[in-house]
Amino acid sequence: MTALRTFRAGLRNERGSVAVEFAFIALPLLLLLGGSIEIGRYVWTRLALQDATSTGARCLGLQLAPCFDAETMDLTGTLSVVRDQGTDWAIVISDSSITAEDAGACQGVNDFARVGIRHRFTYVLTILPDTWIDVEACFPVMPSE
Repeated sequence: MTALRTFRAGLRNERGSVAVEFAFIALPLLLLLGGSIEIGRYVWTRLALQDATSTGARCLGLQLAPCFDAETMDLTGTLSVVRDQGTDWAIVISDSSITAEDAGACQGVNDFARVGIRHRFTYVLTILPDTWIDVEACFPVMPSE
C-alpha cells in the first residue's frame, strides 16, 4: 500500500514543472526572436540598397557633378555616390556589384538612367543560406542644354 501511495504522491508532485515547460518553449522562442532580427536586417538592407540605387539613378538622370564630367558619364563618380549612400545606411556596397547606365531602357522605355545593385546578403544564423538582393532604379535623362 505504501508503494502505491508513494507513486500517487509522485504523480501529484509539480516541483520542476515550470522548468520543464520553459525548456519546451525556450527553443521556439529563441528561433522566433532570431528570425525576427534576421527579417529586420534583410528589410533594412533592401531599403538601403533601393535608396542607394535611386540616388545614383537620379544623379545620372539629372547629370549632376559627381556622376557627370563634361557631359559624359563618370563611372567612378557614380559608383562613389552609390557607395556613399549605402554607407549612410551602414551597408557596404562593393563596386563590382553596381551597374550603371546613363542612357538605358527601363521596362521597355528608352532614355532612362539606370542603376542596379546585386548584393549578397549573409544571415547571422548559419542555418540559413545566403541570399542575393537585386534592386534597380531608373530616372528619366534630362536633355542637356
